[in-house]
Amino acid sequence: AFEDVDAGPRATAMAGAYAAQSEGVSSVFYNPAGVIGVSRYEVLLAQQTLFMGLTDGSSISRNAIAFGSPLTFGGSYWGTAAFALDTLSLDSLYTESRMRLAWAYPLKERLWIGVALANMSVSYGSDEYTAANPVLSEGSGISAMALDIGVIHSGKKADFGLSIQNANEPDLGIKYENTVARKITMGAALKFQSFTLGTDLSFGGGDLRLKTGSEFPLIRSAGENTLKARAGLAVGSRDYRALTTGFGYAMGSYRIEYSFSYPLSGLADTMGSHQFGLSAAWGEARGPMADREEEDSAAKPEDRLPGGSGDEGEGAGAAPRKTEPTRQDRKEAGALLRDASNNMRRGNYAKAAESFKKANELLMNTNPALEDLLPRVEAVRGVLPAATARRERDKLLRDSVDRYMQKNTDAVLYITYARQKWPKDPAVSRLYRLISGEFPETAANLRILPGITVIDQLLQDALDSIRNGRFIQAISILQQVLQLEPDNIPALTRMGSAYWAMEKKDIARQNWQRVLQLDPNNTEVIQFMKMN
Repeated sequence: AFEDVDAGPRATAMAGAYAAQSEGVSSVFYNPAGVIGVSRYEVLLAQQTLFMGLTDGSSISRNAIAFGSPLTFGGSYWGTAAFALDTLSLDSLYTESRMRLAWAYPLKERLWIGVALANMSVSYGSDEYTAANPVLSEGSGISAMALDIGVIHSGKKADFGLSIQNANEPDLGIKYENTVARKITMGAALKFQSFTLGTDLSFGGGDLRLKTGSEFPLIRSAGENTLKARAGLAVGSRDYRALTTGFGYAMGSYRIEYSFSYPLSGLADTMGSHQFGLSAAWGEARGPMADREEEDSAAKPEDRLPGGSGDEGEGAGAAPRKTEPTRQDRKEAGALLRDASNNMRRGNYAKAAESFKKANELLMNTNPALEDLLPRVEAVRGVLPAATARRERDKLLRDSVDRYMQKNTDAVLYITYARQKWPKDPAVSRLYRLISGEFPETAANLRILPGITVIDQLLQDALDSIRNGRFIQAISILQQVLQLEPDNIPALTRMGSAYWAMEKKDIARQNWQRVLQLDPNNTEVIQFMKMN
């Protein structure tokens, strides 16, 4: 069962030298790591007739379907997945089928791993021979699970792959053991503008096979290869020899492909094996190969205007002026934005401003949110280049800046509190002027009296609200206090009272228990909890 029969017209036309290839969903049949080359939604349909013209009139066919897609959640890349089903059948007498689910992920930028689980099954039809076969008295079919694993290292001009298929050697014997041999393949693929050359060396079931295939463009259109020719040769033990050829024709996102394989040994007097395939890709490019496609496209000489030397400039031969960010630009900008956000969180405002500025230049001022954020970042850098220490002062300033960046008026409360604690600190004073100038109405409404801290003022406002029955308002004010001083005992005590008055007794007790953790001898709370 499951002899080494190629699937997918592109791979078949290249003699099956596909262990290092990563240019489509058909990689799922050869090396699960190769499916990382799927950068959009992609589907492949293929139908093959093997050894056409057999003298006994029988028909052996191979059918395959595969679908792959990058996995992205919340803007993050989670690898590329593929599903494939291929079947081999001899009329209605014998059928092999293999259903694969594969996943690939980049360990590093150019080092990819992949795994695939496959449900393999064989089934036998019924005729006068099978009816008399004692083995089939046990049943007419069986299935087992197989594991494929693979790795690909992708270089600028050469890729190298290692694939282990049927790693667990599943048993498909109905009455007696009949394991599917483990197949280990090492491959290399050289990729140039004018052609691709692939070579595989595989071991499995005592057989050794060497496969070599090439692909080269015949017709180019608008810088893309629309018609490609392919050819290959495979040799191996047991006098195995086969010659292959084929072509692929691309029409935008669609491809029509054909392969022809002719056995130079074994079955004779046939018209060889013929395979037709149709593939389609759609959707936005995602994943690591999308970035690589962008890099490769930018490096192509045909992307420059004809007749020039490649110098930058406005004259003939100059590279076309960019009108929008490239995918590589967006990738670099994304890394800069992550770096800037981390520096903002740590209080490195000068470094964050530089990263934000560079990201905005790469994005060519096309990100409205970044455009809106930049002036505030620059303003903070001007008055406070850094606040990175773990002490209370720097933490409070970081909280103030975070809310200022979010256009949250609570920034005024935080910086006012900081100004009262460190009235002689020039950096705090400068930041206060910046934030209060951004939210003048909020700053005026705080109504801070001379000699009274913002904490004292908020506690008094909350107490007045409780006395007047405005419990929700009191809770909102007390939450502001606890944001500034999480262990403020009067705030926790009054928070409990407000919730108790609202019949939220469980929440009230939680606040009072927190008070007793901070002040075990608080007689007021102890007495009240005993009474209630």
